[in-house]
Amino acid sequence: MGKVLAIMKIMPEDANEPINELRQRIGQALEGKVRIEAWEEIPIFGPLFALRLRFIVDDEAGGTAFVEESIKKVTGVGEIEVEAVSLI
Repeated sequence: MGKVLAIMKIMPEDANEPINELRQRIGQALEGKVRIEAWEEIPIFGPLFALRLRFIVDDEAGGTAFVEESIKKVTGVGEIEVEAVSLI
């Protein structure tokens, strides 16, 4: 079975959401499910930042859907955009 590298952009629900706290909650939700390669804070406008998450998962049916579902359940998460998916 191969591996998949995926990159997701995660927008907070509220511009006043402390981005570091949101990152910690997302990391806890994904613990043991994916191998997180990198986090990046992306300035959007004024105080609003998004998170870019780069992670590796097993290449299996459903792709990154289970990761998206896990992230959506985290308090403070707004929108999620899959930016890239590639076999490695």
